[in-house]
Amino acid sequence: MPEWTQDRVIALAPDPAAVGPARGLATLAKWETCQTDDQSIWGEAKGSGAKPYQVAVDLRGPAFKCSCPSRKFPCKHGLGLLLLYAGNQVQKGSAPAWVTEWIEKRAEKVTASAAKAEAPKAEADPEAAAKRAEKRWSSILSGLDECEAFLLDVAGTGLLAAQAARSWDEMAARMVDVQAPGVARRLKKIGLRPLVEADWAPGAAGDMGSLALLIESARRSEEFDESGQADIKSALGIPSRKENLGGEVLHDTWDVLGQSTQIEDRITTYRTWIRGRASGRFGVDLAFAAGGQPAELKTAPGEAFHCDVEYYPSAWPLRVVLGAQSQAKFDPPAGGTWSDAFDGYSRALAANPWLTHFPVLLRQASVGRADEAWFVFDESGASVKTRHGDLWTLLARSGNHPFNIFGEFDGTEFKPLAGWGSWGYLPL
Repeated sequence: MPEWTQDRVIALAPDPAAVGPARGLATLAKWETCQTDDQSIWGEAKGSGAKPYQVAVDLRGPAFKCSCPSRKFPCKHGLGLLLLYAGNQVQKGSAPAWVTEWIEKRAEKVTASAAKAEAPKAEADPEAAAKRAEKRWSSILSGLDECEAFLLDVAGTGLLAAQAARSWDEMAARMVDVQAPGVARRLKKIGLRPLVEADWAPGAAGDMGSLALLIESARRSEEFDESGQADIKSALGIPSRKENLGGEVLHDTWDVLGQSTQIEDRITTYRTWIRGRASGRFGVDLAFAAGGQPAELKTAPGEAFHCDVEYYPSAWPLRVVLGAQSQAKFDPPAGGTWSDAFDGYSRALAANPWLTHFPVLLRQASVGRADEAWFVFDESGASVKTRHGDLWTLLARSGNHPFNIFGEFDGTEFKPLAGWGSWGYLPL
């Protein structure tokens, strides 16, 4: 298993607010018991009640178990316990029954899932499958007609009408009914803009235009090649089956640059970004977790591996499926400038107009504040506003000297995910 470091543990935090409490628990004084057998870690954390919380971590996942009532996953106790282990503060011991039972149940589930995946699948009825797909597509097109009429009504009334978030939610619910969840997410985003942004109108207008383009493209999807059709279906929310991708396969040494999490409708999406050293290609591996359950993450920020990856079909391929990995040393490239990033983003958007997250790697970067907002600067002095609300830790670690930074760009703002230099690697 890869070595556990403090930064690797912090990268697993569900949000930045969980990091401080987790660090506060990374001291033996907070624990009544704390042991490991190097396959798992377990302990009893002191809480506000008389009975301590039982906490365990399966290092092979990692997977977490805690008896506390927190709805965050992993909770601060699991992260704190793993931070203790990364700091070599946990003594060896034999796992108690409640830990071994949990580990055994997890192993049984993994074995059952593997057996199910390897079991021969029943031959699908191509004719029945085609009929189901045709019925869903007809339902989606009918729903898109309703969505277009709604957008035209908003545009005709004026953007001030867009401030009624409820109407956007109602249309989003309709899109879920017709099996177009990707459109539902875009509608909800537009409805939220007046609630969270002061200057929301330009963004809402742009989103409406992008959605109108998607509706028209769906109607004329037969005019697109396979990669274009794949992008349309992805934007609508129609999933691709991993076993039938047929995309490009690329072997390289991949550095894991950063990881982003997004919670929507109780589903947590993990985006793990990688970059090939020889190819210079970016890729993103997606993992999902429902209802606070853990996701099976195949790698963590700050790691590197040799691997074959298969890209999902797209006019601008980014999403990948990871093959078998062998460990390598993390040694990412320096990156480029904002001018390089803007050029890459414009080409990506021309190929896939519905791209929502674009990877950006900058060299010789720095951060600064103006009017309570943070900005990320490149070596030329060009800057972009960031959505990360607190970069003091990165500023302190770098000593305000230039460093490499990686993150996601949405066309307007930059979300930093990690920074590194001679002082080490810091996930954000």
